[in-house]
Amino acid sequence: MAVKTIYSIQHSCRHIAERDLSKKPAGQRAGFASWLAKQPCTTCFAKSKSREDQKAGIADAEHFENQNELPKLDGSEKQLMWAPIFRHKLIFKAHELLVDTDQVMTEEEFEDRIMVPARRITGSGWWMDNHDCEVEDLEELVTTAIDDVAVPTASENPF
Repeated sequence: MAVKTIYSIQHSCRHIAERDLSKKPAGQRAGFASWLAKQPCTTCFAKSKSREDQKAGIADAEHFENQNELPKLDGSEKQLMWAPIFRHKLIFKAHELLVDTDQVMTEEEFEDRIMVPARRITGSGWWMDNHDCEVEDLEELVTTAIDDVAVPTASENPF
């Protein structure tokens, strides 16, 4: 009789998963299945890891916010979970590229051209909508953001 290869494992999160352990040596399968039962399933583990990453991202964003005198953002509870992280990553990436790496701007120019207008943008939605913009476009985006809010129907589309 062959040692079984498919195990039904009830994980610590109470989810049940069928696992093929045929790649494990026969003598190690039962022990590995027992160990897996003490762990969360892969879905719950990923969710947990995502929450941990988010908490770390929020802590980094708050530190960045305080260090750079950025205002608190406005928005829904869900938006406020992500928008500060997006703002932090975008501004940090821009500073890294424009000042540190390519030296397109000095610290003073970055402060005047990026940070001053960025401090006026308190809407979480704006930061979420623009989080993946090109760094080269950030100056134009932050300087025109207030105009976008003042005239919400303005569009480049002539039709």
